[in-house]
Amino acid sequence: MTPLSAFITFACYSRNSIANMSKKQKQSPKILSPENYIRQRARNLPFFKCYVNEEWEDHGLAHVTIARNHVNGNITFCSYLVDLKCLGIKDTFYQFNVPEYEFDEYKEKLNLRLDLIECDYILAHNIVYAGWVYAEDIGLQPHKDFQSVTRYMLEEDTNEIPLYDITTGGDGGKPVYIQGAFEDDAMAKMILNRLEKKLGPGNFDYVLSVDDPLYDDSYDENEDDEEEVGFDEEIGDDPETLYRNEYSRNSFKENVEIFLGLTQYLDHDEEDVDMSNFDWFDEGGRGTEENFDRILALTNILYDDLTNLKEINSWLTKWRNEVQDYSITNAAYWQMLGLQNEEDITYEDLSYLTKEKDEEKFREYVRERWGEVSYVAFHELQSSSDNLKKKKTKIKKVLEKYPVYALLKLEEKTIRIEENKLKKSELSYKSSFGDRKEITPYEYVKWQVVRLHYFLSTGDLMGVEAMTLFNDPEMYDEHSKIGQFIAVLYAVRISLMRTYFLQ
Repeated sequence: MTPLSAFITFACYSRNSIANMSKKQKQSPKILSPENYIRQRARNLPFFKCYVNEEWEDHGLAHVTIARNHVNGNITFCSYLVDLKCLGIKDTFYQFNVPEYEFDEYKEKLNLRLDLIECDYILAHNIVYAGWVYAEDIGLQPHKDFQSVTRYMLEEDTNEIPLYDITTGGDGGKPVYIQGAFEDDAMAKMILNRLEKKLGPGNFDYVLSVDDPLYDDSYDENEDDEEEVGFDEEIGDDPETLYRNEYSRNSFKENVEIFLGLTQYLDHDEEDVDMSNFDWFDEGGRGTEENFDRILALTNILYDDLTNLKEINSWLTKWRNEVQDYSITNAAYWQMLGLQNEEDITYEDLSYLTKEKDEEKFREYVRERWGEVSYVAFHELQSSSDNLKKKKTKIKKVLEKYPVYALLKLEEKTIRIEENKLKKSELSYKSSFGDRKEITPYEYVKWQVVRLHYFLSTGDLMGVEAMTLFNDPEMYDEHSKIGQFIAVLYAVRISLMRTYFLQ
C-alpha cells in the first residue's frame, strides 16, 4: 500500500479529516447520475421482478420490464418495447431508485392496456436480445436510450445465459414491418427505405397503418436515411461515459500506460499530503475536469478487467443480507455515546452533537454532560500518539471495562489488521454491533473504514470494488458523513489501482 493510500485510510478515522475531504466539490469524485449508475452498477443489483405481456409470441410484439432492487429497498427498472418481427427495440425507458410502490403503480397502469405476466429473467433477456440482434442484422438500430442506457440493465449475453428459441420475423424469418400508431408516414418511409437498401425489393413485407399517426419523438423524422445513430453521438454530453467508450477500444496494456500517466501526480510522500487540501489535479497543466473524467473511466474499465464478478457478488450478497438487521439514524446517538437509556439524551443534546465538527469540543460536551462514558474512553484512545504495542495494551484494558462497546471493538480490529490477525468473518455487523438495530452515521463510517483498511492491507481489489458498489451515494443523501466517506472511498479505489500496477 502506498503512503498516500495509507494516509487516506487513516484520515477516515477522524471526523475532521472526513469533513475536510468534501471542501473541494469540483475535485471530489462525482456522484453518479442515474444514467451512469445504470451503466456502471445496475448489473450488480439483484433482480426483483420481470414481466412480459401475455400474448407476446402471437403478436410478435413484447413489452418487457426488468426490475432490480437496491439495498435501501428501492427499485430501478427498465422497460423495452420489442418488435420481434422487424424493428427490434422500438422504445425503452427507465426509472431510477424509486420506492417499490411507484414501481407497482407503473405496473398496474401498464396492466390496464396489457395482460402482464411475471416471468424469469432468462426469458426477458432472450426476448430483448433476440429482437435487438434480429433488427441489427437487417440494418435497423435500437432505440437511442437502449444504446446509451437501458442495455446495461441486461446481463452480458454470455454462454452462462441459457439460450431460448425466440421466433423472429414473419414466415420463414422474413421481416414484416407493421407501422405503429406512433410512427408517422415519414418515419415509415425511412424504415422501408432502409429495409429495401439492406435486403433488396421483395425480401420483406409491410403493413402501413391508416390510423391517425402520432409523432414518436424517439425517432427523428429529419434523420438522413444513410445515417446510423452512433453510441458516441448519443452520449456526447456525458464525458466519463464517452471516455470509457474511447478507452474500450484499447488493449489492456495501453489503458494501463494511460492510467499511470494520468495518475502520476498521486505519488506524494506521506508527510507532504494535507488531506484538507487533497486535490485531484496537479500544477502541470493536467489539472482539469477532463483529466478526472478520464481517470474515472479508465479506473472503471481496469477494475472490470482485473476483478472477479462472482467474488464481488459474494461480498455484496453477504452485505445485502446483513443490512436487513440495522438502520442508520442519529437516534442511535445514545448508544454510540455509551448511555444506558434513550431518555438520557435530549433533543437539544442531539441537535448540538450532530452539528459539532470539532472533536475536542464534542468530547468535552459529552464529558461535562454525562461524565466518563465509554465514548470518552474511545476518543482518548483514538487520538493518542502511542505506538502500536502500547495502544493495543490500552485497548485491551478499556475493553475489559466496556466489553460490548462497538467503537472500541472496531478500534481493536484496526490494531489486529495491522498485525495481520483479523479474520474476514470479523468484518460483519454482528461481530461489532451485536443485536443493535440502529447505528449512527459516524459508527457506520468507522465500521466501513475498518473494512476498507482490511482490504487495503491485503491489496484486495475485489473487496474495495465491492465496497464501492455497496456504498451507493444515492442512498445516503441525508447523511453527509457517509457521503464524505464515499468520496474518500473513490480516492482510495483509484490509488489502490495505481499501486497494483506499480508493484
